[in-house]
Amino acid sequence: MLNTSYHSQPQGDDHIARYIARTGFLEGTVREAEYLKDGNYQEILLAAQCFQEKDIKYKVRGNVLLRIYEGGTSIKYGDQIKVKVKLEEPALPGNLGEFNYREYLMRQNIFIVGSLNTYQVYSISRYKKSGLANFLPYLKDAVDKNINKIYHFPQNTLIKAIITGDRKKMPPEWEPIFQDAGVMHILAISGLHIGVIAGFLLIVFNLIPVLKKKNKLNYIIIICFLLSYAAFTGFRPSVSRATLMFTILLMAKYLNRPYHIYNSLYLAGLLILFGQPLSLFDAGFLLSFTVTFFIIFLFPLLKEKLNFLPDFISSPLATSLAAWLGMVPLSACFFYKVSFIAILANLIIVPLISIILILGLASIIISFIFIPCATILVFLNEILINFLIFFTRFFSSLPYAYKYVTQPSIYQNICYYFMIFLLAYTLTHWSKLDSKKRKNLCLTIGAAALMILFIHSYPFSSPLAVHFINVGQGDAILIQTPQKKNILIDGGGTPFTDFDVGKHIVVPYLRRLGINRVDLLFLTHPDLDHLEGLLTVLKEIKVKRVIESGIDSKDNVYQQFLSLIKKDKQITYHKTQEGEIICLEPELEILVLNSFNSLVYGTESNFNNHSIVLKLLYKNTSFLFTGDIEELAEKNLLSLGNKLKSDILKVAHHGSITSSTELFVSSVEPRVAVISVGLNNFNHPHPEVIKRLEDRCQQVFRTDRNGTVVITSNGQRYRTNTLR
Repeated sequence: MLNTSYHSQPQGDDHIARYIARTGFLEGTVREAEYLKDGNYQEILLAAQCFQEKDIKYKVRGNVLLRIYEGGTSIKYGDQIKVKVKLEEPALPGNLGEFNYREYLMRQNIFIVGSLNTYQVYSISRYKKSGLANFLPYLKDAVDKNINKIYHFPQNTLIKAIITGDRKKMPPEWEPIFQDAGVMHILAISGLHIGVIAGFLLIVFNLIPVLKKKNKLNYIIIICFLLSYAAFTGFRPSVSRATLMFTILLMAKYLNRPYHIYNSLYLAGLLILFGQPLSLFDAGFLLSFTVTFFIIFLFPLLKEKLNFLPDFISSPLATSLAAWLGMVPLSACFFYKVSFIAILANLIIVPLISIILILGLASIIISFIFIPCATILVFLNEILINFLIFFTRFFSSLPYAYKYVTQPSIYQNICYYFMIFLLAYTLTHWSKLDSKKRKNLCLTIGAAALMILFIHSYPFSSPLAVHFINVGQGDAILIQTPQKKNILIDGGGTPFTDFDVGKHIVVPYLRRLGINRVDLLFLTHPDLDHLEGLLTVLKEIKVKRVIESGIDSKDNVYQQFLSLIKKDKQITYHKTQEGEIICLEPELEILVLNSFNSLVYGTESNFNNHSIVLKLLYKNTSFLFTGDIEELAEKNLLSLGNKLKSDILKVAHHGSITSSTELFVSSVEPRVAVISVGLNNFNHPHPEVIKRLEDRCQQVFRTDRNGTVVITSNGQRYRTNTLR
């Protein structure tokens, strides 16, 4: 615990993290440098040495992660650079259950980030240093260049992924099929790779007569090779775990001592956590140790139960099934997906990737000696890679190959593992128990199952839940009804950037909640910050019905939106009108208070006042969703009188001064106001609007500060919950 606390914060008064939110000149040495084509920027890990603010220089230390945009800058490992940058903390997650980038960087001892363009890089001086730490980056660069020389695209990207750990340049369509087939682990350097390499070296040494007799020397050579390879790959948790376990195994053989596989697993975990205790929260660490433990724990039992099959089938099947049983809850937790086909896919994919890995390593080593000889291995390996992609694509395309699931809680994961241990104990000891103990064991299993089911089902009635999703400067609202219907109002968007809000925020948010179907989708108006994200939703999530205002926009994104709706014959499309009532469930309905109206608002190119305004009524609780309406539309809505009153108000137009007039807010009389807003140049939300809302409301929330805002209601009372 003390070690975790120590690693969770920067140490020392001279740490660069002490200068957060300050702008100045930063000097240091480049530890890592990588160009990311998809974002068109260079990512630099800088070991800081000096920070200059105005005319004062401070000696500093610590790592800073920099992103240099606008291209044209080629910074390499070992360069001494000087940049002008504003130092900031890494971003926190914006939504519930989202990946925590700040904690991810913290596990690498990075507490500070900064972004800059090429014109803020003031000097670059290049020089080479000696030593192993400085040799490894140059070796990686040489290996990368040789892979590009001997392998063709895209096969070279897979070889880089499984040997150097760099999978950023792989074709974008590959990673999803590996995920769906449940074989994503082969793309990350893991214990599988270390095991294959160690096993291959043992076989080679046994085939060479001179080395066959020198077992102890062979063990030392293999240990040195594995440690070197682990250093080359950056000592990832899974690689460190496998390397330590194999080192303990080989040292036991060297010393003629018995090998205890559980102890080696625990010792590997202990040593890694001594060095970096925050690894305990790393997905790679948890998956590696959990899956390895379950293979050790369940393999003998499953092998025994599968003894009716030939050994060459039962052994790999037992291994695959044991690994799958250990991985299921963690896969659901980290990826919101469970691959059922993984059990079968691994039987073919794992042996295939093992051969590809050995041929890949051999071809790279030979390429440094004689490239024409390496091309023979490359030719064979590229054929195998094509087979690998074919089988992976085939398995991922099978019906029911995978299923998106709700992100489980820690409690649910504990219950799952408890039941697995209980069942494993039962199967192992059943034949040794007398009838009384068998009866007691069955009662224990039944009681445990009922208790888990009872607690999991509580509360027994589902409330109405309204999620104001943090999509930055835009709107996206999810409504979950008591009868499990899903309604989505808008989908966010980031105009003039390549960031796909639907792909990276909205769809993952729906997946984490186990939502695979949207019953009703509203587009309030076709502005990009409300529309863009819906394109990905329509592509990846089943949508039953789409309702919009019918504004005739010529914008290309809006035309794509209409095209996707027409293409899917199962979607019902409807243009709504003011006064329409949509009955969803008993005591739950939506009133359309405003829509496209050329007579009142004209045919102006600004569609804000034409936004659909919705009032959600659930028993005695009401929500008002106002889109981007401005003062003119608000005045028009005042004629509704008491019909406008609502408990919760989604503030119009991200808190703009052109909306939320004094008269409108006083007519709505909201108790809670939610502003969906992000980083912008429009001064949203305006200070006057904030003051107006704070004077009238009990609570005012902003998605840029509070993250996700979730309001649940049983129809009589409501409860608010926020990420921050």
